[in-house]
Parts: sequence; C-alpha cells; structure tokens
Amino acid sequence: MKRLMTSLLTVCLLLSCYASGEVFKDGETVCFLGDSITHGGRYYSVMYDYYLTRFPERTIYFVNAGVSGDSAGGAQGRLVDDVICKKPTSVSVMLGMNDVGRGNYVADPDSQKKSAQQNSLDGYKRNMDKLIGRIRTEANPRLILITPSPFDQTAVNDRNNNQPGCNDGLGRCAEAVREMAKKYNGEVVDFHGPMTAFNLEQQKKNPAFTIVGADRVHPGQEGHLMMAWLFLKAQAAPAMVSEVVIDATSGKATKTENAEVNSVEKKDGGWQFKVLEKALPFPVNPAAKSILTQLPIEQDLNREILSVVNLADGKYELLIDGTVAGSYSSGELAKGINLACNESTPQFKQAQAVAQLNEKRRSTETKLRDYAAVRWFLRRHVNPDDMAAVKIFAETKMNKTGYYEGKVADYMKSWEKRGEVIEQVKTLEQQLFALRKPVEHLYLLRRAQ
Repeated sequence: MKRLMTSLLTVCLLLSCYASGEVFKDGETVCFLGDSITHGGRYYSVMYDYYLTRFPERTIYFVNAGVSGDSAGGAQGRLVDDVICKKPTSVSVMLGMNDVGRGNYVADPDSQKKSAQQNSLDGYKRNMDKLIGRIRTEANPRLILITPSPFDQTAVNDRNNNQPGCNDGLGRCAEAVREMAKKYNGEVVDFHGPMTAFNLEQQKKNPAFTIVGADRVHPGQEGHLMMAWLFLKAQAAPAMVSEVVIDATSGKATKTENAEVNSVEKKDGGWQFKVLEKALPFPVNPAAKSILTQLPIEQDLNREILSVVNLADGKYELLIDGTVAGSYSSGELAKGINLACNESTPQFKQAQAVAQLNEKRRSTETKLRDYAAVRWFLRRHVNPDDMAAVKIFAETKMNKTGYYEGKVADYMKSWEKRGEVIEQVKTLEQQLFALRKPVEHLYLLRRAQ
C-alpha cells in the first residue's frame, strides 16, 4: 500500500484540484461529445456501469456523441443532430487529439513546424470557443469540459510512431479547456495531467509501460477505467456501496449505511442475518483489473463493507445465499472486509450481469456512431441524405480504402433501418434498469471446519 500511495502522489495532488463537481441526478440525459476516444464508448460506458449499479433508483441516460477523427471545428457541423436535439441536461466535451496537429510534432522541429503547431493551437482555441458558446446558448446544460487524454510521447516501443512534443501541445490544449470552463461557467475534469503523470511514474520502472496504447493515442481497457475513475472522482462520487456492522455480543446491527439488516440470529456457532443493500458493487472489466493494483479505485469507488465485531477468536466461513464467499479470521471481520470484488458473491455476479448487458448496449449504440461518422465524412463531398448521390460518389469518386470509406457501403444498406437500432438501444436500457435492482440476501457466518 505504501508503494501504491507513493507512486500516486503526483496523480492525487493533481486530481484533488478538480474534485468539486457533483453526481448526475435522477432524470438526467448526459451527452458525451468527442472524437474516436469517445466514439468507442468505453470510458463513458464504464461510468454508466457505476451509475447503473450505485444509483439503481435513478433513471439517467448516457448518450454517445463521439465521432472518430472529429475536432472542435468539425463537431460544430453535427452539434444539433448529435447533442442539441437530445435535450441534454449535461454535456461533457473532450476534443483536442485531432486539433493539435500531431503531424507537426517531430524531433528538432524547424520554424515552419513550430508555426504550424501554434496555428493548430490557435485554431483549437477559436473552435472550442465557438463550440462551447453554442452549447451554452442553444442548450444551456451543465457543462463538463474534459482536458484531452494524453498522447504518449514517452513510452518506448518498436513502432516508430512517436511525435515528440505532441503531448506538450495537448497540455496547452488543456490550458485552453480551463479557460473555456471559466468563460462559460463550466466544470473541468482533468484527464491529461493525471494520466501523463501516471505514465511517467510507471515508465520509471518499465519504459514500455503506457496507460494509452501502442498507437500512443487510444487508451485500452485500463486507460478507460482510469478515465472513468478520474471523472467520477471529480464528481465526488461516493465510495460506499454499503456498510453493515453486526455486534456478536448484542446480536444487533449497530451500523447500516445504504443497506437494511433484519432477522439477526445465532446459528451454527455463528450468526445468520438478511441484508438488502441499496446498491450493487461497481463491476470492473476483467481486462482492466491489473490497474487496480496501481490506482486506489476500489478504495475510492467500490467499498462494500461487512464487519462483525466481538466474535470469539477463530476462523469463520461466510456464506451468502448458501454459497461460500470466503473464510476470514475474527480479527479480519472486526476490522471489516470489502466484498465488492469478491467474485463468489451474488451481488458481484448481478453487477457483472449488468456490465455485460451494458456492453451490449454500448456496442449497439456504437452502430449509430458509425453512421454519424460516415455522415460527417460524406458531408465534405455530398449530401448524406441523398442516397443516389452517395452511391455515385462511392462508385466513381471515393477512394476504395480508408476508415470512413470502408463504412460507406454498410451506411447505404443500413441507414434507413437506423430506427431499429435506436429501438434496440432503448430496449436494452429498460432491461438494464430492471436487472440492476438489488435483492435481499441471506448471510451466514459460521465457524470454519
């Protein structure tokens, strides 16, 4: 733990400056406007996992408004369709990776490259000012501006894909984001500073480490979990799933937080009781679990604490709904055990089922973002609603290779059926709202055999 806290000192100092927001309220619609890092829907979907399980009584809708390759200038052309018409109560904006002019960052840049870097930064400031101003005027939501996630210019790899100084440019974009937040009465969530600091700290031990990814741009599962953690911490999101304290002397629950306890009775040399928690543990993607040893995510967001005090000394076995959840000493139980990441509990399994269904919702919604990305691309050449013109363009003028070009054929085939995809997303949301409802569980704490 000491090593963990030491390695996180810089990150936590940076993070503490921005933990001044508040969690989303019941009835909110939250739009996440961004580029490919948002288009994929990972970090915001991890946050939705948290909201679905931590606040099962709230109905909150998260809407993906990311488009791969987009910029602060490009986002203005789709702002009405992707954000304003959704009538959002809150809008989160993260842009900059495609504004910074990555190609202008090289080792030992000449005056022309340096001038191009400055021009890109100036353009970013102008376009962000216009974009945020329009959001404030046309929707007037709660504004949450996210500093760009970093370009990893310090990781050592063999891909020959570095653009030295690019992350410093994104740091200047981050400063512009803070200026926009002040001007338009918005909040700031800092991804750039803490993620850069974390990278540098880890790379002291392993030069190949990256919280971003091999392409230096797109975070993997661990990176998206860190981003969700940073966002939720900035909202002062509660750490506690629930806390229950049972006194073995009195046979009573002496403390309950976000839970109800009843039917406490002696059984099998121990105690039996029923617990109805008002939340589920925060489900962490197994592919991102490695970062839990490096960041205090469990401590900050995922505390499902059970304590049993004044037990006779010895070893005890905990069963929940008849299934063994673990074996603990009386001392461990007195101190309190965190069940949030215990894969044997029914609460954990229910939360994972929620996360799996939310992943299905995310991947389905991503189809809509793919359509939006193609329309964003086509608008440069043709009216995307004129399918005859799109067909002619695709057959006679469009390059046959490329990210967007590869999606045009599916767009022409599927666009008219987009209503079906929208309905699928709505159906999955309703299924999620039903699946996340906590249920009462029977706990049995007995002497270990």
